[in-house]
Amino acid sequence: MEPKRTSMTQDILKNIDEVIACDTDLGKDLWQTLLELHHADIAEILENAQDQQLTQLFLKLPHHKQIEVFEELADYDKEKVLAVLDDTQKALILREIPLDEFTDLCEHLSDKDFKKCLEVLHKKDRQKVLSLMKFPADSAGGIMTLEFFTLVENMTVAKAIALLQRVRPNVDLHRQIYVTNLENKLVGYIDLEDLVLKSPTTQLNSILKKVAYVALTQEDQETVAQKMVHYGMMSVPVVNDQMFLIGVIQEDDLIDIIQKEAIEDVQRISAAPNTTSYFEIPFWSHLLQRGTILGALLIFESVTGFILHHYEAILTPFLVMFFTMLVSTGGNTSSQTSAIAIQGMSSGDINESNMFKFIGREFFIGMLLATTLAAVAFLRVYMSHKEFWGSFVVSLALGFIVLLSVLLGASLPVLLRRLGSDPAFSAGPVLATIMDILGLFIYCYVAYLMLGS
Repeated sequence: MEPKRTSMTQDILKNIDEVIACDTDLGKDLWQTLLELHHADIAEILENAQDQQLTQLFLKLPHHKQIEVFEELADYDKEKVLAVLDDTQKALILREIPLDEFTDLCEHLSDKDFKKCLEVLHKKDRQKVLSLMKFPADSAGGIMTLEFFTLVENMTVAKAIALLQRVRPNVDLHRQIYVTNLENKLVGYIDLEDLVLKSPTTQLNSILKKVAYVALTQEDQETVAQKMVHYGMMSVPVVNDQMFLIGVIQEDDLIDIIQKEAIEDVQRISAAPNTTSYFEIPFWSHLLQRGTILGALLIFESVTGFILHHYEAILTPFLVMFFTMLVSTGGNTSSQTSAIAIQGMSSGDINESNMFKFIGREFFIGMLLATTLAAVAFLRVYMSHKEFWGSFVVSLALGFIVLLSVLLGASLPVLLRRLGSDPAFSAGPVLATIMDILGLFIYCYVAYLMLGS
C-alpha cells in the first residue's frame, strides 16, 4: 500500500498543473485520486508544490476537505493559504479548527493579519484565544486545549449519561473524563467505561480516581511530556494556582511536544538553533546563522595554533603523526557521552535527584575506557614503530583525553540544565571544538613532561 500511495502522490505532483486545470483525462483522473487520499497525504502534496500551485489546489478542494487539510499544513503554508482567502472563506475554516491550533498559528502572523483572523471568530472564541496567548508558547498553558468535556462530582451516572447525550460535545471523548466541584476545581476523574459499568444511581464522587499528575499553566512543555510518559497518561489536566481546571493536554499534544523538542535538540546540537521549519527560513538567513556559528568556532579553534607554536620544539614528526587519532577519539568520546546525558535528561531518566550519581558512574566508565583505549593505542603504535617512549606518550595522552572527554560530555549538559539552558547546546560542534583544543593541549603537555628534557 505504501509504495502505491507514494507513486500516486508523485504522479499528482508531476502533473499538478493538469490536476488544477482538470482539462485533460489524466488531470481529471488524478484529481479524483487526490480526493480519495487521506487529508494528511493531500497536505503533504500541497507542501511540496510551488506556492501558487499550493493555493490554487487548496481553493479547488471541497470545503470539508479544506478544513481537514488546513489543520495538517505547516504554519507557514497556512499563512500562504490565508493570504488568498476572502473573509467568508477564512471564517468558515478558522471557526472549525481547534482554538489551540488557531493560537499556535497566530504566533506566526503579523499584527495586521492576526487582527483580521481574530475578527472572524465568535466573541466567545476570541476571548479564549486571547486567554491562551497570555501563556508562553512552550508552557502547559500555551499548548493546552480549551475544548474538553467535564462532569460535576455531585452528578449520578444516569445524569452524566443524559448530559452527554443532550450536549453531544463537539470534542473527542477520551477514556478519562475529568470531574470538578461546583466551583470548577479539579477533584479527580472517572473512566468512560464507568458510565456503562456502574449503577445509574451511583454518584460520581463515590467512584472518583485521583489524578496522578496535574500540570500548572506556567510549567514547561518538556516537563509535562516527561511526566505524561512517566505516569503513562494519555491526557493531563491543566490548572491555575487555585486548582481551577482551565484546560487539558491530550495525547496528540504529547506527540507534538516530543517531536518539537526532538527537533529543537537536533538544531541546538548542530549549533544553529531555531524552532521553525527548515524551508520557512530564507536561504541567506540559513547561511548567515550557520556561518556565524562556524566562523566563531573557527576563530576559537585557532587557539590550537598557539599551542602548537608553544610546544613545537618537542613535536617530532613521530608525535605529529598521531594528532588526528587523539583529537578524533576525544571528540567521538565526548559526543557519545553527551548524547547519553541529553537523551537521559530529555526522557526524565536523569534528573535532579540522580545527576551526581550519573556523573560518578560515568567517571568510573571513563576510567575503564581510558585504560582500555590507552592500552590498545600503545600496542598499535609500538607494534608499528617499535618506539617505546613515543608509544607511551601517545597512549598516556589518549587515556587523559578520553577520561576528560567522558567527564565533560557527562557534566556539561548537567551544568547547562542547572543554569537553565538547554543541555543540547553542549553537543555537536561546540563540544567538539572544546575537545580539539583540550586534546591537543593534553597531548603536547604530556609530551613536554615525558620528552621535554
